[in-house]
Amino acid sequence: MKSATKTRPGGMSLGDNAAKREKLFLYLMLGLSALAFLVPMYWLVSSALKTQAEIFTSTPSFFPWPPRFENLIAVFDQTPLPRAFFNTTLIAVVHVCLTLFLCSLAGMAFARYPQAPGHRWLFAFVLGTMLIPQAVTMIPVFVVLTNLNLINTYWAMILPGSANAFGIFWMRQYIANNVPGDLYDAAAIDGASEFDTYWRVIIPIARPAMGALGVLALINVWNNLMWAFIVLRTENMTTMPLLIYLLQGEERTPYGLIMAAGLVATLPLIIAFLLFQRNFISGLTAGAVKS
Repeated sequence: MKSATKTRPGGMSLGDNAAKREKLFLYLMLGLSALAFLVPMYWLVSSALKTQAEIFTSTPSFFPWPPRFENLIAVFDQTPLPRAFFNTTLIAVVHVCLTLFLCSLAGMAFARYPQAPGHRWLFAFVLGTMLIPQAVTMIPVFVVLTNLNLINTYWAMILPGSANAFGIFWMRQYIANNVPGDLYDAAAIDGASEFDTYWRVIIPIARPAMGALGVLALINVWNNLMWAFIVLRTENMTTMPLLIYLLQGEERTPYGLIMAAGLVATLPLIIAFLLFQRNFISGLTAGAVKS
């Protein structure tokens, strides 16, 4: 016996109307969420093209006209921004590459040998380190770097956090769920070593997860102000977050310069996300949680 479906005079069923309303509501929420994220970015760009008086006027202009590029010119001329940008880029690139290498290698080991003696205890210990606040480890890490004579060097910003628990867990979950054991056996039959298996088998499969982890690691190290303030001492080692912080004066704060420097510091993150957004989204949605 066929069930009857209620229809309206136009021939459209009530279920179709409900689906359209649900989709419209979803698009509306996505649009509002996108707007909430875009407004601060737009205000950053707008303020970077205004004078100090225009930024704090009682009737703010959302579209500065004519646009003033004095802030962008001044921030390059009056501050060590080119050097700070170079330092931040170098630190970020090396830190991200080191993070991807160490975390993916450790993640493969945990996924490859689940029956190894002490596997569960060691993996639980790694996960347990995520519960330790960063403030607790700052002094011990600072003492270690001091004893190694790495204070005020690039390595003081690169090494801490390279092999982190979240990255190891992320890569372990993805590799365990997406790399079958037959691939390891096939690689062993072909005479591949463990590192060859990692380099030729694991990395091509785990690219989405590595792309997502790389974007997260890039954002974390690029915006790292507190640690840079602790371990970097000289002007030629200044990073972008530290430069923006030091632009604040005791009596007068040049908000135009701060906005211009913030714009320069933000653009690389946006470009990186646009370049790796496909890997980032697929890495977030595929294999991160075991089904």
